[in-house]
Amino acid sequence: MNQRSHSTRVYRLLAGVLLCVAAVACSSRSTRYESKWPLVPIQNLNTVVGEWQGVVMKERQILPAGEVKLMIRENGTYLFVGQTASDMVLGTGNIEVRDGRLEGGSDLRTVSGTLHDKKGKPLLFIEAANRQTGDRYHGEFTKIE
Repeated sequence: MNQRSHSTRVYRLLAGVLLCVAAVACSSRSTRYESKWPLVPIQNLNTVVGEWQGVVMKERQILPAGEVKLMIRENGTYLFVGQTASDMVLGTGNIEVRDGRLEGGSDLRTVSGTLHDKKGKPLLFIEAANRQTGDRYHGEFTKIE
């Protein structure tokens, strides 16, 4: 094998490795998760006031992060408590309706939400991000009757 043939193979191998690295980098970008159920624009906060329960998942993880109960109050505050097999998380914050969506959060997290119609039942879809770590979560909540 001559020098030129060997150099060509090295460059092809290097190009292949770089292509793989680029593909992995592109696939690990943050993707916005969306509910498959029809969107219902939120007209006012009273539409979502009450108690909700659901499962929240950390972005890019297969297993659920844990069960969460969420309470939204008329004054725009929310409270949540979540539990996994090994941890319990509590939090509060403020939300408001903007352009048919919920927007808000706290010093620790950002929160956005949309309301959907799941076969005639309200489904609240929430996305949250930890301001310090950048960890992102999403969950679907059904109203507790």
